[in-house]
Amino acid sequence: MGKEKIIGALIFIIALLVLVYYTWGLLLLYIFPTLADVVPAGWEWLLAPDPMILIILPIWAAAVLIMIIAMWIGWTMLTTPAPEPLEDFDFDEESIAPEKREE
Repeated sequence: MGKEKIIGALIFIIALLVLVYYTWGLLLLYIFPTLADVVPAGWEWLLAPDPMILIILPIWAAAVLIMIIAMWIGWTMLTTPAPEPLEDFDFDEESIAPEKREE
């Protein structure tokens, strides 16, 4: 199995687990609040999360991701040298395509 397929399988499994967890935390515990009583003592923070945390967490993660991308763009612009000006290049008649030459 190639490296890409392993990464794809990991992304798929993580996305599936997050989907199941959010469905459990936001939908099923809202519809069936007695399901929270089945959760073992000490695991309430994980298996019966506060719905506000599940709403706030993806918004925070999206904001952090956008800021990381903005920082990467800024760093790339800061560290990339300026291109050479085009007038420094020597263009001769031989390099111009024949159909572009004026006769």
